Amino acid sequence: MDNDDLETSEYYRDAQSFRALRERKSKTDSSAGSGESCSKGNKAVDLLPVALERKTGRELKAYSPVFIHNCLEKCICSYKSCFPLRNGNLIVKCCSLQQMTTLLQCTNLTDGAVSVEITARSMRPLGARGVIYNVPLDISTDDLVSCLASQGVKFVKRFRFKSSDSSKLKDSKSVFLQFTTAALPGEVKIGYLFFRVKQYVPRPLRCFKCNRYGPVTGHCRG
Repeated sequence: MDNDDLETSEYYRDAQSFRALRERKSKTDSSAGSGESCSKGNKAVDLLPVALERKTGRELKAYSPVFIHNCLEKCICSYKSCFPLRNGNLIVKCCSLQQMTTLLQCTNLTDGAVSVEITARSMRPLGARGVIYNVPLDISTDDLVSCLASQGVKFVKRFRFKSSDSSKLKDSKSVFLQFTTAALPGEVKIGYLFFRVKQYVPRPLRCFKCNRYGPVTGHCRG
């Protein structure tokens, strides 16, 4: 092995030095990018979904979709998407920051003949959800919460499974993490150990009545 290779191997044995080098490299790459991409990223962060709630009268989803569409186009012109919720409210995604500001200041939807009083509010994006694996079982949930609270984690839960030799649920080495930020970090530190964070993908909903994916038993018509 050459002297250069030996020095390189000795350097990368220090995990903290390697992590510091990687952070400096990522900062350099981000600063070398164009200003246009940064501005696009800021706009994407600023655009939040807007929730439209009824003030008086019927629920918003009870009105005709064509009527709501015409009212929104009259208020903010073209919009990105709109979909109803179970509670009767509507979620509108705007195309620009100016559209979102205009919609938040709107107090009623009207097409000239019918007027509907509403309350508009911006919805804060949910925090990122991740999973870490091979977490020792001797680390309690309280210790996990205390170690991860300063790293932007607001909720911690160990996955549980049912073994074949017992009907009782046992703790798994996989841990679910709910973060306060929308961006998912690359890793978290628990004690002196580092764990790589992977995106959490929930299981698809499945109805136990019709055995199909999507609807739940309470709303199944099968």
